[in-house]
Amino acid sequence: MKVSAIIPTFRRPQLIARSLESVLAQTHRPLELIVIDDGSGDDTPRVLETFATRAKAANVDFKFFTVPNGGPGLARNVGMQQATGDLFAFLDDDDAWMPDKLATQVAALAAKPAAGVSFTQYVHAGSDVAKPSAESLRDGWCFKSLCEGNTRAHLQTLMVRREVTQRCGGFLPLYNFEDAEFALRASLDFEFVAVPRALTVIHGAPTSVSREAGLEGDLKRDAIKLKALEEFAAKYASHARFDGAALKNYRARIYDEHIKHLLWLGRVGEARDARHRALADCGDLAILRNLGGKIRKARALGWFGMRLKKP
Repeated sequence: MKVSAIIPTFRRPQLIARSLESVLAQTHRPLELIVIDDGSGDDTPRVLETFATRAKAANVDFKFFTVPNGGPGLARNVGMQQATGDLFAFLDDDDAWMPDKLATQVAALAAKPAAGVSFTQYVHAGSDVAKPSAESLRDGWCFKSLCEGNTRAHLQTLMVRREVTQRCGGFLPLYNFEDAEFALRASLDFEFVAVPRALTVIHGAPTSVSREAGLEGDLKRDAIKLKALEEFAAKYASHARFDGAALKNYRARIYDEHIKHLLWLGRVGEARDARHRALADCGDLAILRNLGGKIRKARALGWFGMRLKKP
């Protein structure tokens, strides 16, 4: 089966070679590589052009496009629209795949025709610790386990059948959380199959969206996640596999992170108000009840001009 490797990129001409080389080194054929320059406005097109000859020598169909900046979700959607493969695999421009990554997942999906999505373990650069843990490799119908955090299907490890995007749609036009929402949506209609091997290396560039603007950036990302989950609940509540209690658990986990971010910034009053909203939205869940003690501790520290420390 033909695999389309899809890579969005934004202002990382000095990093993207690593990702592209890892695709060209894949053992699986037929293979195409599609790169979407998300309006970088720098040397990215020139760098991409240098890979055309190398891709041809590696028997990889290669094409790249430049689009107005709209975020990684929209860029991936453009890539899928241009793709001719039976299977889509996603990689970011600062990470890399092991050479047998695609071949292994093609075999895993072939062995389970009912599954629409495959995911694998990964490692962080410089570490040999495979993530997620074996306990987080639950697959099959996994909407509930994704919500509860017991299944973690990292985008860089995903391989999906074309039918998944045809039925479920592409990525939301977000700059964060579009990958998690996509996996959650796909899990309503397709089984997942896990590969218990670390086949992707996550490098985590300093300019990563997940690191941008520190705790203030975290607050903005928290808001995006909570809104996306609220809209997800409104849209898919009638789906046969939708589990409202599980999604409330997911939202409570995001609220938990959000409230801790506020406490680490010393914004205790806002954290208290956010906890009240969380209890109203999600119910009296243990993860939210337990925040009461942290808020009281943070308030007491504030009397002495101190803040709750980030672990």
